[in-house]
Amino acid sequence: MTRALAAYLAVALLIAGAVASDITLADVSVSLMEASGSIVASTSVTGPSTANLGTLDHTRTLKVSLTTSLSAAPGEDFRPQQVFLRLTCRSSQDAAYFAAVKAKDGTLYATAKSADIQKQVGLQSGAYTAAIIVGDTRAAQPLLWTLGEVQVLHAPLDDGSQPAAAPYRAIDRTHKPLLEIVHMHRLPERRAPAVVSVLFTLVAAAPVAIYVAVALQMGANLKGFPSGGGFLAAAGFHLGLLSILGLYLLFWLRLTMVQTLPMLAVLSAVTAAFGSTTLKQATGRGSKLE
Repeated sequence: MTRALAAYLAVALLIAGAVASDITLADVSVSLMEASGSIVASTSVTGPSTANLGTLDHTRTLKVSLTTSLSAAPGEDFRPQQVFLRLTCRSSQDAAYFAAVKAKDGTLYATAKSADIQKQVGLQSGAYTAAIIVGDTRAAQPLLWTLGEVQVLHAPLDDGSQPAAAPYRAIDRTHKPLLEIVHMHRLPERRAPAVVSVLFTLVAAAPVAIYVAVALQMGANLKGFPSGGGFLAAAGFHLGLLSILGLYLLFWLRLTMVQTLPMLAVLSAVTAAFGSTTLKQATGRGSKLE
């Protein structure tokens, strides 16, 4: 929420351009304090400045205190709605924001530590530009005051050097890469060995081979094949049987069960009709011969 408000004020400042703000700052001081509370360095800022404010290492705290007033109401106790301390890394332009709070004496102050900076922009050490951003709905424009430059140092490594860190974006904390989704496809079913498949095919084709062998052994011939009007029925019956065998072959090679069953029903009905007619004619001829 703090970063969102501060970013809004920064955009408003860019839009405002060179329009002067009616917010005035006074008693602005920048201090560097040790963990014990003792002040290492203190700088008074009377206006936008580029002065060197000192070094903020992992044992120190940067504190900025100030008072505010509104030119439209000079005697009124002006408490701005938004006051932020912004620390911008000179190398990457990544910024960390810290909201100011009110002290007991009525002044406003904001504090920052290297660990707090790390949470927002990562382990980026070096020169940072410190600035105060003040915004209020009663003011015509927000105010941006540059306080100066501060050197930020994070906790050193064992050899005393600063930890290396690539430029860090705050959005990376929220939108991290998700774990890769590995799709598990259905494993193919275990198939029988090729020898078993070939043997099953031979067993399925055995009745046809047996039929041909028996027919040749018995001296099959076409002398008894019906002629005249019975020829068409006998030929249709045998062609129907061949068509059904061919349909079985296509089903094995490329057709599906849904495609095969309707065609099989039609061929079976036609073959049965021709077979019934052929059988009746053969029975009639047999009766005449007797």
